[in-house]
Amino acid sequence: MGKEEGKYFYCVIAAGEEEHFGKIGVNHGEVYTLPYRDIAAVVSDSPMIDYELTEDNTKRHEDVICEVMYEHSVIPVEFGTTIKNEIILKRLLKRAYGPTRECLKLVDNMVELGVKAVLNQKIVLDKQKRKECSLDILESLKAISRQTVAGDLFIGRLILNGSFLVKKETVDAFSDEVARLQEKYLWIKFLYSGPWAPHNFVYIRIGTEGVEIKKSR
Repeated sequence: MGKEEGKYFYCVIAAGEEEHFGKIGVNHGEVYTLPYRDIAAVVSDSPMIDYELTEDNTKRHEDVICEVMYEHSVIPVEFGTTIKNEIILKRLLKRAYGPTRECLKLVDNMVELGVKAVLNQKIVLDKQKRKECSLDILESLKAISRQTVAGDLFIGRLILNGSFLVKKETVDAFSDEVARLQEKYLWIKFLYSGPWAPHNFVYIRIGTEGVEIKKSR
């Protein structure tokens, strides 16, 4: 007996009609939307299974979101989220409609960019100098961003670990500022990533138990 069929859930977009994005799903299935009013869940048909957190599976999940981002602002959904059927999914969208619309306004025409600043191994800075460098870098990038989220400094040489919510049309300006900072601080290595869906700024968790939306402030 086969696994029960459900819906693998990638993200939410502002859309009132059904759209199709091709056979790019985690299960190689067709990715399409299930609209509720003027919002829609982006899904593909999927067995109700626990997806293994492999590089291939997570890449396919992120690739779907990136493909949708070409034409839409998105609220990303956690990897491996499967909903039992369309009725339950639309019920969840109905319950989350107000907060979802609010979140979509926040990320409209926005992407997430990540920057880490790592001291070269031969460089030793005192606490005050580290703070001054970190603050200068952060303030320079915040000037081109709408919001910023600070991540953990998980190694000793890391002086900045930030995620930045940036308008799509200012991504090039943000990239130029990262390049300027790299020239200014030759003894710091800048690790720059993105654009990504705004995982660190709007996060929606949807499951059979309900909906939880958290927003960075």
